[in-house]
Amino acid sequence: MKIKIDYDYENDSLLVYKEGVKSKKTLDLDDILIDFDENGDVVGIEILNASKLFNVDKYDLLKNLIKFEAVGKITKDLITLNIKLYLLRRKKEIIKESVVKGLNNIGLKEGEVAIG
Repeated sequence: MKIKIDYDYENDSLLVYKEGVKSKKTLDLDDILIDFDENGDVVGIEILNASKLFNVDKYDLLKNLIKFEAVGKITKDLITLNIKLYLLRRKKEIIKESVVKGLNNIGLKEGEVAIG
């Protein structure tokens, strides 16, 4: 399944999603929205205020973002999401990481999830 990455410069919003897949549940972790399909697999992630979360220039997200990875661990009570952005600056790959935690308040099954 093809992964699409869109960045809205004006709103500083990064959207990563699987093309052609519908979301059935959304988990809101403050400025990060994670969409799941009916099987509990991640089908999309929207990161609001992305440049602030990763401490990067908005231009880098618009022009230099080459790869996105997110891996989440879900327990009965919590979800921990490790996010990595790969930027290309002067022919050198730079990795920016962020870890986000929140409550599993929508009843997701325990396990690991990933997109990217």
